[in-house]
Amino acid sequence: MLFSQNDEKVPECGIQYIPERLHRNSRPLIEEFEVGECLYMRCKPEFADNPYKNISIAELSHNRAGLSIDILCNPDDVLYSIKHDEPFEKYEDKEVCTLEIKSLTPNNRYKKTFTQEKNGEVYTGEIELLHDPELCMYPHSIFRVWLNGEKITMDNFSKTIGKLNVIKTQLKEELASMVRRRQVHQEETPLEKT
Repeated sequence: MLFSQNDEKVPECGIQYIPERLHRNSRPLIEEFEVGECLYMRCKPEFADNPYKNISIAELSHNRAGLSIDILCNPDDVLYSIKHDEPFEKYEDKEVCTLEIKSLTPNNRYKKTFTQEKNGEVYTGEIELLHDPELCMYPHSIFRVWLNGEKITMDNFSKTIGKLNVIKTQLKEELASMVRRRQVHQEETPLEKT
């Protein structure tokens, strides 16, 4: 444990293979984001072009790259396991999917609202990106989702936003629009003479 100036115990990362630069170490939240800032998530290679297509949109973990004046992590840092009970250091069966923030609110926050009418009732879904540091992963951030002010979790997903296909689709499309597509390189072949 570390001790602060007022002798309160400050928890520290206890996973030895996590680089010190990724430890929380009492660093404050960074509430603002930047247009162009990258977010990294791990996913199966076959879903790297759109990792949101087949998942439930509840709370989604990512690592933020950080502001241009304060870079927080490298893309492959998201592959580190920060769970004490996992018997490996990095996820070998996953790859990094990169997202890019394209727009923000006037106060440099990422928050979007979507609506749907169903059976005469109007539903409002919101998604917000929040810096949510973990002890061993300071750049950890989450997309948090609400429906009519209720936070969406895996426990309440099917009873809430899971029944609203329009909002669910809008949320997935919004996230997918931020994905940086992988580059496909074609091998050039010489032109045949005619």
